[in-house]
Amino acid sequence: MARPDEAPGDIPEAFGIERARLLKLLATVSETDWQKPSPCPEWTVLGLCAHLVGNDLSLLSRYRDQYHGTPSPEGLAEADFIEWIDKLQMEWVWAARRLSPRLVVDLLAWTGPQLVDAIKQQDPVVRSARVSWAGPDVVPVGLDQVRELSERWIHRQQLLQALDRSPDLRPELAEPILEGLRWAYPFRLSQIRAELGDTVSIDISGSVTAKWHLVAAPAGWDFRSEPGSRVVASLSMTTDEAWRLLTNNLAVDSQAQLHVSGDARIVEVIRRTRAIIGSPR
Repeated sequence: MARPDEAPGDIPEAFGIERARLLKLLATVSETDWQKPSPCPEWTVLGLCAHLVGNDLSLLSRYRDQYHGTPSPEGLAEADFIEWIDKLQMEWVWAARRLSPRLVVDLLAWTGPQLVDAIKQQDPVVRSARVSWAGPDVVPVGLDQVRELSERWIHRQQLLQALDRSPDLRPELAEPILEGLRWAYPFRLSQIRAELGDTVSIDISGSVTAKWHLVAAPAGWDFRSEPGSRVVASLSMTTDEAWRLLTNNLAVDSQAQLHVSGDARIVEVIRRTRAIIGSPR
C-alpha cells in the first residue's frame, strides 16, 4: 500500500499560520459566546479551546520531550481504541473547566510558537510515525505532522460554525490538509479485492481543486496522476464537502447528496472512509 514520500508543503509554517488565525478568531469571541455549544458533543466553545490546549501540551511532550504520559493500551481493537481516546479527551476537558477564557487563550498563544519550533526539529521524510487512520504500518513523520495540523484546522472550522461564521477554506491551509487526509483512502480500500488497473477517481472543486486517482496495484491501492485501465467508482465533492466527509463533519442528508457512482462495495468504502479516530456517521 502506498505511503506519502514527503509532507505537502512547509508544515511548520502552516502551523504558524493556523495558530495566528485561531488567535485572531478568539479575540472576537464575546463573553456569552464562550458558552455556546460546539459541533463536538458536550463541549462548549470554551471546552473545545481547552481541548486544543491539551492537544498542544501533549504534542510538545511527545515531539519535543519524547515523553508519552498516556500510551494507549496494547492490543486494542479499533472500536476499543476509539472509546479509550474519547474518554481520555473528555477527562482533560472536564478538568480544564476551571480555566478562564483569557487563560485558555494565553496558553494557546504560548504553545503556538513552541509547536512550530518542535516541528522544525523533525525530519518529515523519516518513516517512524504511526497514523492509525492511514493503516498499521509506519509512515513518514510528515504525515503525522499534517494529522496534527489538520486536527487544529478542523477544530477552528468547528469554532467558526459554533459562532455562526463561514468556514475558512483558504487554500494555503486547506490544500495541504486535504493532501494529508486523502491517505485514509488507500488503507480503507485495501479491504476490497480488485483487478490491477481498477481506479477510484475523486474530484475536488472549489477553493482547492484536485483530481485523485487511486489505482489498484500489486501492493495495494496507489495514487497516480492518471487513471488505470478501468474506473470502478467515482466521487465528486466541493472543498467544504471533502474535509467534512473525511472528518465526520458532513451531515447525513448532505452525504446523501454527494455525486458518487460505481461498484456498490467500493462506493460504500469511499463514502465511509474517515481520516480521524472515530466511527463513520
